[in-house]
Amino acid sequence: MKITRKGTDAIQGSRPMPGEPRAASTPAPAPGGEPDSISLSAMAARLAARQAGEPPVDVEQVERIKQAMREGRFTVDAEAVADKLLEFERDLLPPAP
Repeated sequence: MKITRKGTDAIQGSRPMPGEPRAASTPAPAPGGEPDSISLSAMAARLAARQAGEPPVDVEQVERIKQAMREGRFTVDAEAVADKLLEFERDLLPPAP
């Protein structure tokens, strides 16, 4: 960018000024002319399916857990938590060739 005059009207850049319409952008074609594609992990597919049909939180279950915590009846199964963490991490790994 080169500034030749004083003042804000002398600055020319690639971004539009506030209030100016932006030019429409089009995505660049993929190398080789083939469309891009993506694949979801098993975990992402389950999350997408769940989100489409169900509310994200079971409010009744949350209230039951809160009540159990208040009453001192809530226990954590550390082995189950560890198993779910490992399953989640495995789902994040790319598939083996």
